[in-house]
Amino acid sequence: MSEIFKITCPSCKKSFDAGSAFNSHFEKTKSDNDKFLKDAEIKAELDAAKKYKSQIENSEKEIEKVKKDAEIKAELDAAKKYKSQIENSEKEIEKVKKDAEIKAELDAAKKYKSQIENSEKEIEKVKKDAEIKANHRAKKIADEEFKELERTKDAEILQIKKSQEITNDRQKKRLDEMTSLMKNKNVELQGEVQEENLQDFLQKKFPDDDLEEIKKGERGGDCILTINYKDKKNIAKIYFESKDTTNFNEKWADKLLNDMKDKGIANGIIVASHTCLPMDIDKYTSYVERHGNSITIIPMEFKIIHVVVHRIRSILILKARENNDHEIPEVMKKCWANLNSPSFQLPIKSMISEIRTMEKIFKQERTAFERMSANKEKTINGVKTNLVQIVTSFTRTVGDIFPDDLLEHKDDQFIE
Repeated sequence: MSEIFKITCPSCKKSFDAGSAFNSHFEKTKSDNDKFLKDAEIKAELDAAKKYKSQIENSEKEIEKVKKDAEIKAELDAAKKYKSQIENSEKEIEKVKKDAEIKAELDAAKKYKSQIENSEKEIEKVKKDAEIKANHRAKKIADEEFKELERTKDAEILQIKKSQEITNDRQKKRLDEMTSLMKNKNVELQGEVQEENLQDFLQKKFPDDDLEEIKKGERGGDCILTINYKDKKNIAKIYFESKDTTNFNEKWADKLLNDMKDKGIANGIIVASHTCLPMDIDKYTSYVERHGNSITIIPMEFKIIHVVVHRIRSILILKARENNDHEIPEVMKKCWANLNSPSFQLPIKSMISEIRTMEKIFKQERTAFERMSANKEKTINGVKTNLVQIVTSFTRTVGDIFPDDLLEHKDDQFIE
């Protein structure tokens, strides 16, 4: 094929024959160009759509907003337009309602005025009748209460007098209780003062010994004197009890003996004021002993206290020295120590004291029984005598009309 008949496509740079091939190629190229143009148009439309879509949406929103603002403005305009009319209508309606209420009240007042006036008159009449009845009833009650008051006047006076007597008795009783309390308080205070004086005296006169005070509230006496001699400690102990009351009580010695047994102390001293010394105290020696000389009772006099304590103290020291000086077997020493210990001697002395107390009680009971028996026998004899006198008097006056065995009971003859 000759080169003269070839044509180069300006678009695709392809060579074609000048003949039919060019036509088909041209048609195809035209079709491709049309398709390309359509695709370009579609793409341009899509780009335009994308470009203006947001503007369109904003425009639509703006249109909606303008519509709403227009509607709101229209409503506001309508509200402004009809607001005054509505307010005027409401005022007119309110006025009509008030006028109607006033008219209804006036009509009701006119209608029921006479009934109300009649009711008020009736109420006044009822009030007056009620007041009259209440006055009559109150007067009747007052009269009855006055009569009752007159009847109970004397009883109330008696009750008042009785209440006054009870009050006086109570006040007197309380005064007596307060007096007794103050008296006991003074006695307790005096006792404490005497205890302190006794302890001060013992510490001053026996400085080598140890003095142990029994604290308040603890069971036991007042103080314990522990005897020391030269280089030997705790040779023996003396238990002290101080009393400052009005009367001596024998139970003090029994109590002190029990306290001594609890502490294992063989000797005790009761220091009593002059108002509460026992009746059997020796006027010459100024002391008396209880429970086999285990307890000594002395007055609250420093000279006597010094003498008695010094005597007991010397005896205890001497016993301790004698026990140490004798050379005797160890077993005998233990036996001797046990025999002389408070734990052995005090229970025996306590038992002896209890035996004497029981003997005394038995003697008192036997005497009382004999006295009661004599009184009973005397009463029986008196009854017998009276019975015989009655029968004898009747026989002398009327005659011997009684049976012979009248004064006999079974086999025993009543009158001997």
